Amino acid sequence: MKFLKPLFILLFTVILAGLAVGCAAGSINPNAPLISSLVAEHTTLYPLGNTTVTCTASSPDGAALKYRWVCNDGTIIQDPAGNGSTVKYEAPRTYGDFHIMATVDDGRGNSVNKTVTVTVIVRDPSTCCR
Repeated sequence: MKFLKPLFILLFTVILAGLAVGCAAGSINPNAPLISSLVAEHTTLYPLGNTTVTCTASSPDGAALKYRWVCNDGTIIQDPAGNGSTVKYEAPRTYGDFHIMATVDDGRGNSVNKTVTVTVIVRDPSTCCR
């Protein structure tokens, strides 16, 4: 029974700390852009293969949106028309999971991002080079 009081105090302190952090974080801005989807046409590629990646986003207050793209390996090829919401991703020569992140900015200090993963696999020798 002696351990119940310290346990209760510890639990109470943790709950209060969680509430304080939640309040300090603030609320979500209702005018921030929303990403409804981020889709890679193909999520499995061979080395140096490519896929189209499309980000569908909107601004609740009608602000013009700008798109920024980054990946942890491989190459992002921007749309020459300057649309920004669709890019081509070229996989690296190596195998593994690679992440492509789109950041959508409304030019008013609000931005949001989302990530899609593409896996680069070993090509089955029986399907090529004959």
